[in-house]
Amino acid sequence: MLAAKTVSRKVAALSNYFLWLVAEGVFDHNTNPAGTIRAVRVTSPLPDLLFESECQALLRAASSDPRTYFLVLLLLETGLKKEELFEIKTVNFDLSNRYAPELWVKHTGKKVTKDRKLKLPAELAPVYEEYVKKYGIDEIVFPYTPRFIEMLLTEVAHRAGLQKKVTAGILRDTCAIRHLKRGEGIERVLLRLGLSETTWEDARVKYEKLAKAGI
Repeated sequence: MLAAKTVSRKVAALSNYFLWLVAEGVFDHNTNPAGTIRAVRVTSPLPDLLFESECQALLRAASSDPRTYFLVLLLLETGLKKEELFEIKTVNFDLSNRYAPELWVKHTGKKVTKDRKLKLPAELAPVYEEYVKKYGIDEIVFPYTPRFIEMLLTEVAHRAGLQKKVTAGILRDTCAIRHLKRGEGIERVLLRLGLSETTWEDARVKYEKLAKAGI
């Protein structure tokens, strides 16, 4: 059985498609096949985020080890999904301009539409190089299991004294809010995260709520 949010998204996509056909003159409003579908919008609860002070505490705690520091800094700056993390190769990093390093996020099959080039902060280049040298990284940048990555994040959160559970997902959402608060437009942020356009509306609502000042 599909989740309620998935059904809501599919119904919205179907309704939008038939509204486009109406605009193109294929149907009129009275004969629109989707006109009688009642869509109930499902709103997910807002996720936990790290405040900026918590991000800085996490980075300070991670800085004693280049692997953990690189992992945390990369997730906070790029918002990569955990499965994308394990697909990154050393050839995907472009450090030719050390003041403006870049990362190619590459996919295969139907997910190639999520390919994107991401700008990285200048500070990431030396951290990446130190990590690669110390841990003998050759091709795959993170040759570890998902469980090991989760362990690294849990341990560094504990050392930082954070009460929140730190996961790749929380760092992804935190990345989105940090970029919005830096003045980046919402569509650019959604592209940065590699979200498909069918999920943009839900993500837009979520992140704009999270980025708002308190009431």
